[in-house]
Amino acid sequence: MIDNSTLVLFGARGNLAKVKLIPGLFHLDQAGKLPKNMKILSVGRQEVDESEWHSNIKKMLVEKFNSYDENVYERFIKRNLYHANLPDDPEAFIKFAKRLGDKDVFPQNLAFFLSVRPSDFALIVKQLSEVDLLDESEFWRRVLIEKPLVHALKVRSNFKILLKSILRKIKYIE
Repeated sequence: MIDNSTLVLFGARGNLAKVKLIPGLFHLDQAGKLPKNMKILSVGRQEVDESEWHSNIKKMLVEKFNSYDENVYERFIKRNLYHANLPDDPEAFIKFAKRLGDKDVFPQNLAFFLSVRPSDFALIVKQLSEVDLLDESEFWRRVLIEKPLVHALKVRSNFKILLKSILRKIKYIE
């Protein structure tokens, strides 16, 4: 069984999240494969309140599955929260770290899934590090990268140098 954790989805309003990630996580929840207290924090660049985000999730699921178990939906929706990390806010990652640091809401084992433009990847990892969200002194932390970006990273040594200076270990999974 997976540890209780928080999955943080950067790029949550993008196509990959709409078509694959959110429906896939719902399917795992339906199959009983997600830990009971797991949270999913979706991060986007636009202000969206929780009820609007939950409506968006419902639309994603209807488009993917046509119908689904309402009890599973209620459980799944309780796991899901949204956070706007506004690109013009210099305090955005400080606010993000403060919210994510609320141990009453979020399990502190953190997995960050980056489904963003390749040009944003290094900056996001750097900003996560600057606010200590990659510190593993108490809990595990992981950064997951969408596969096409992994291939780009292999040939871009400047990304690899930055990553190695921030992350303790880099592992490529094909």
